[in-house]
Amino acid sequence: MFKTEIEFSKNILYVTIRGIASHKNLTELKRKLYYILNEYGMMDIIIDVKEVVSLDKVAFYDMLDDYDIKFGGNLNVIE
Repeated sequence: MFKTEIEFSKNILYVTIRGIASHKNLTELKRKLYYILNEYGMMDIIIDVKEVVSLDKVAFYDMLDDYDIKFGGNLNVIE
């Protein structure tokens, strides 16, 4: 099971990921995040992956690299 929670508080977008973060799931998360970022222009993001059971690291770090190239904001990962 894959579950995400996205919350905006104090000018920071918090993303919590739980379960199995497969390539397909991360692609869908990326689509959602990019929509939010394009729509609202947030620059500070925290992604919490402490509750991820299985992580497709290649897809995850590709997503982070792509974010950095397109948006260049402040992104932190909590492991």
